Amino acid sequence: MRTLDSLILDTAADALSQARTVLVCDDPTGDLERAALETGAQVLLLDSDYTRCQAAADGVKVAGDTRLDEFLAGAGVEGPWVAVGEMSKSLGRVNYLAASIASAGVADATVVFGGNNKHLSRSMNDTLAASFTDVAASRGRGKFRCLVASGPRDVAYEPRRADGFVAFGGVFSGAKEDRGGAMLRRALPAELGRFLDLGCGSGSVSRGLEGAVSVTATDSDADAVLSARAIGIDATWDDAGARFEAASFDTIALNPPFHDRAAVDATQVQHLLDAAARLLAPGGQLFMVHNSHLRYRGEVERRFSAVEQVARNATFTVLHAVR
Repeated sequence: MRTLDSLILDTAADALSQARTVLVCDDPTGDLERAALETGAQVLLLDSDYTRCQAAADGVKVAGDTRLDEFLAGAGVEGPWVAVGEMSKSLGRVNYLAASIASAGVADATVVFGGNNKHLSRSMNDTLAASFTDVAASRGRGKFRCLVASGPRDVAYEPRRADGFVAFGGVFSGAKEDRGGAMLRRALPAELGRFLDLGCGSGSVSRGLEGAVSVTATDSDADAVLSARAIGIDATWDDAGARFEAASFDTIALNPPFHDRAAVDATQVQHLLDAAARLLAPGGQLFMVHNSHLRYRGEVERRFSAVEQVARNATFTVLHAVR
């Protein structure tokens, strides 16, 4: 078990010993979920990641792509509650979790979120304090520390709204147009056929898109799916469009992530490119934007017969590939 997960569980030990319900929030390793099950309490999983949620143990209730406040309000489980999780680097995600938990109406609810000291900030204390009356830092262990919140306030969660976008939780780019996504959208042809926005985020590429026979979007992050749906996009929550049949689309737009939490992870594109190659019909087109400093072209050329650069600036590059 990671030092961080051990610290979170030790910090929450007293609350866990009394809890009737444990809320497992962002849990990259699955160790927090396993420890929660060992308490004998009801376990609710509030993680936004599709793959981790699919791996949830039998008996764990998964929020999935349901709004967290609505899921918790309808869960019908008793307090005391304790919520454990790795602290998200996104204040939007922290606020979404905290406000949803506090708004459920369980008076005895404690939140224990842990993280690396260099990633914790005073803003995280303030964000938790907007939903809980008492917020304090735990004793540190090595490079790690927890923030502990209790005393739910009378609050309600509202996603951020601006410029025609809606941002739930930690969706990338928040309630504004993603610059890379905007550049990708400008590179798309007039005729799109059956169109898929693969890794749609909040919908920068597919919002109000014209020239398509149909527009579908998908993302593995539940916050992104809720954000896209809130502006009228038909978005599914799954693993790289796995629920769709092969050769289902004529045009795919891809704006892949290249961070795994705080670390750069350029390998994340490989799984999405494999999916794009599977999902495109013969002769179909992929348009992909990426940060210009990342050398993704070779990965695209390994999967597609013809690849060309169609746009580039100091920050982003758009590639066009034919199936």
